[in-house]
Amino acid sequence: MVATAACGSQAAGEPAAGKTDTSPSDGFVSEMRPTAETTIYFLTNEGSAPIGVRRAIARKSPYAREALKALLAGPTSREAESGITTAIPKGTRLLSMTYKRHGADETVNLAGLPPKASDVMQKTRIITQIARTLIGVSGIERIWLQADGQPWGVGLMDGGVYAGPWSYDELAGLDVGAGCPGTETVECDHFDALP
Repeated sequence: MVATAACGSQAAGEPAAGKTDTSPSDGFVSEMRPTAETTIYFLTNEGSAPIGVRRAIARKSPYAREALKALLAGPTSREAESGITTAIPKGTRLLSMTYKRHGADETVNLAGLPPKASDVMQKTRIITQIARTLIGVSGIERIWLQADGQPWGVGLMDGGVYAGPWSYDELAGLDVGAGCPGTETVECDHFDALP
């Protein structure tokens, strides 16, 4: 079959020159879908490693807010049955998100996070889940965390709090272990933000 669209003729059943005939079976959708796919990070292997789970989020700006809402909702019942968990306490909610540097830097202010003096292992897992879920969405490169408007993160030797920035560079070095009670050398808990 020969089509000579340049001369104004076309083969039967073919679209006119300059037009593309698409159908759902071709993998093209002619109208905008109400959702977008993103990766939400939960935990697997009894909390020892992060795992990405694909989720549909509302296709409204900013996508990062929608991704964070999906993370705070926690794993689905099917995911939980397969061993996927979260370190983020139930009831944690978003208070605000503040963008700087054209959206590359973001401060996330949440209510319901564990207190400053809480378990460093849990905090490391929470930081990893939030950072890995948000970095790359809506152009975000780094995040800072706050709890009720105050810096929130891991404790420093001087009594301060490292609340960010958290980027993939910082997560690459975030490898934390905890000794068993009564020992100094036997590791009972271990977490690597970028395994």
